[in-house]
Amino acid sequence: MRPLLAALLCLPATVAAQAFDFTARPPYRAEVPRPAALLGYEPGAFHTDHAGMERVVDAIARAAPGRVRVFTYGASEERRALRVVAVTHPDNAARLDEIRAAIGELTDPRRTTPARAREIASREPVIVWLNYANDGDESAAFEAALQVLWHFAASEDSITLATLRNAVVLINPAHNPESHERFVAWYNAFGTGVAERAALEHDAPWGMESNNNHYQIDLNRDALALTQRETRALVAEFRRWNPQVFVDHHGQLDRYFFAPVAIPVNPMLPPHALTWLERFGRANGEAFDRHGWPYFVRDVFDLYYPGYWDSWPALNGATGMTYETDGGGGMGLAWRRDDGTVATLRGAIAKHYVASLTTVETAARHREERLGDYYDFRATGMTEARTARLKRVVLPPGADPQRALELAVVLGLHGIEVRRAGEAFTSSAAHDYTRPEAPAARRTFPAGSLVIDVAQPQARLAATLLDPEPALDTAFARQELDKAARNARRGTQGEKEGDAFYDITAWALPLLYGVEAYWTEDAPPVTGTPLAPADTLVAAPPPQRARSAYLFPNDRLGAIVLALRLAAEDFKLNVARRPLRADGRAFPRGTWVLLLERNPPSLHGRIAELAATLGVAVHGAQSAYADSGPVGPASPDVVPVAKPRIAVLAGDGVSETAYGALWFLLERRFGIPFTPFRAAAFGRLRLEDYNVLVLPHGGGPALRGLLRGDDLARLTRWVRDGGTLIAMRGAAAAVATKDVGLTSVRPVGSTEDESEPKGPAQFKPDSAPLPPSAQPGPPLPSPTAGDDREPLTLPGIVARATLDGSHWLTFGYGQSTVPIPLFTGMLLAPSREGENPVVFAGDDVILSGFAWPNNSERLLQRSVYAAVEAVGSGKVVLFAGDPTFRATTPVTWTMLGNAILMGPGR
Repeated sequence: MRPLLAALLCLPATVAAQAFDFTARPPYRAEVPRPAALLGYEPGAFHTDHAGMERVVDAIARAAPGRVRVFTYGASEERRALRVVAVTHPDNAARLDEIRAAIGELTDPRRTTPARAREIASREPVIVWLNYANDGDESAAFEAALQVLWHFAASEDSITLATLRNAVVLINPAHNPESHERFVAWYNAFGTGVAERAALEHDAPWGMESNNNHYQIDLNRDALALTQRETRALVAEFRRWNPQVFVDHHGQLDRYFFAPVAIPVNPMLPPHALTWLERFGRANGEAFDRHGWPYFVRDVFDLYYPGYWDSWPALNGATGMTYETDGGGGMGLAWRRDDGTVATLRGAIAKHYVASLTTVETAARHREERLGDYYDFRATGMTEARTARLKRVVLPPGADPQRALELAVVLGLHGIEVRRAGEAFTSSAAHDYTRPEAPAARRTFPAGSLVIDVAQPQARLAATLLDPEPALDTAFARQELDKAARNARRGTQGEKEGDAFYDITAWALPLLYGVEAYWTEDAPPVTGTPLAPADTLVAAPPPQRARSAYLFPNDRLGAIVLALRLAAEDFKLNVARRPLRADGRAFPRGTWVLLLERNPPSLHGRIAELAATLGVAVHGAQSAYADSGPVGPASPDVVPVAKPRIAVLAGDGVSETAYGALWFLLERRFGIPFTPFRAAAFGRLRLEDYNVLVLPHGGGPALRGLLRGDDLARLTRWVRDGGTLIAMRGAAAAVATKDVGLTSVRPVGSTEDESEPKGPAQFKPDSAPLPPSAQPGPPLPSPTAGDDREPLTLPGIVARATLDGSHWLTFGYGQSTVPIPLFTGMLLAPSREGENPVVFAGDDVILSGFAWPNNSERLLQRSVYAAVEAVGSGKVVLFAGDPTFRATTPVTWTMLGNAILMGPGR
């Protein structure tokens, strides 16, 4: 007997009533096999793995060739096939290329007239993309995909046949196969189908029940920077089909959620986007009401951050929606709710199934109107862009032209047009991204600058990704300020209201990349050529063969990667602590130096190969003689750095996504090895084999245990002997306590924080205007007594940090300030005994995003982003935020690379 069936016999009758008939809409074509017949179990009785899914898809495709086409659009990181299945009426299936081409015409109002758009809308089917298993461990979605595919392939009922004539249904059963496979392997091995929450099957080990891909990157946040191969493949396939409706199926909640969404909504979405959400929501509501199923709308799940797989499709013109079901995943085959009732995997599959069918049928009924609005989305977006303040974004070559090009490549993957200026041009009203408080100024940009004009078919998406200060709904901002004021009136033991920020409120890609960038209020004509797909590398001249040393400044991201790879490969690397001279040229402090006498002959070929791959200009010095000044390539101020031997804390006590972003950065972007270890295994770790130990963001007993007793004593000895401990965000807060004793840094507002005199404080929501991202509105609430010495959580902002350019941690930045992304409720007070190379100081430290009046900016201005303290021969490096956040913040990666290379004392 299957586990779920056995469990149902032991549960109240109300649970058994959740059994749903997936064959309740006959007639069906007998030749199309049911998934249950192929798999050997009914929906919800067992978890289907990726191979089982492929077996079902292939069998259905063979049995229904007139309706079903299977397209492979890529491979996951672990080389599983990524496939989308098109199901439609045979007449449509025979001309899918023609349909795609016609829909593609709707994406460019410059070439397609309104009359032509109406003609296309009058005859072409609507394209509906049903996306499943984005969060792969939310298993009901994966299972539902198979039932939905079978229905559309096999059903002969009149509603389905009419729907398939008017719609092409695209089913992506496994957006994130790695997450799903990890979870299924665990659950199928240990699941018994019991609803008891404490049961083993509901308590998977760290990493086994995460909703992240191979690198533990959350793919449902990755549609912003497109860092992962699964995301890039999906974006390319999405743009090949250009769907008008896109539904991302998730779970698992106490009850079902579907659109309309909560506020805030992305301000670049036009009014008709919300109209469609309401229409689909009402249709789903009517379908669920017929079954008596509970659901909710307009709460929790917003449509603001552009990296979700509902907001990103919406910003491409689709009706983008998230559906969240009430079972499966960590709730397993059965789960006892708070009220004593039991949620089942089968019930959760059924709800996704009904919502999927209802959505497709609704889209098909309104096919022509949806296609018309899809065209208008881009046409009106271009019209509005011509009168908006932000008309153009310019990325000069700057100090790091490769990083600017990488950003432009990402924009190109989004379908945003980028041109390379063929000659210099001038704007009369240009704004520096890093100086939002400064007025517009006249500025001339050089030839070779990358130019993004917002008035293009992807205007709404371009404006969203590039806007330095995305508008935040006023009603939402006031709602959150009101809650903060109420919380301030409540005592320390009083029940506090949580904020409703679902994700970050600042995401402008030029700030996250840390490139020189400007937005302009004008868009004078510029000659130039479109950026080609092959333009992914800024070529650097090959180095002249050195006779004395190879030198390259640490002035770009590629340089720190080159240094890390050379050091990891055991080449003897040095860094200049002061500016130096070589061959009559000046080099800044932080320049990397490889002396020929200290390195094998293979250095010549290897550095040339890596430099070409990374686009780094390397100078082959012919002499060590400094023609002026005291520092040359072999001077005492050019000091050796150790080969990085890195250990990284993983497992319990560490955020899976924080570990994953660091893993991805070290392995894929830096290209250097490391050893992950669990806190419980620290006693067995051969610490003498490592000189860098990284604690990613995290917390909890496992991390605290590492910082106590014998483990702490061992860690302290290792640091004193020359090791470098790097701790990020929550881990930094754990290290920065008096009991640990490794640093004088303390979290701002903690009982040990001595950076501000103690005394009465107030949270005053009317002591400052609404954050600049919020629209004007009524007066703010009255001031309320409270304690604002402790930071309120920063919901994903970008702040301006000031750098100590003489400190090794900031080598390579070349400017006095940098934008720093922060998503944290913890700030660090300055070190009292060490160094504070990256601080938040001065006025206007908030560059972008929502900040709490009379709290965030004031407390930021007496905090640091990075602090360094010497402990014996070693170092402790603390980051208040996560420099690897979602692998989306290249602006902070050089700091991390510097810490890895220059921190160790051995």
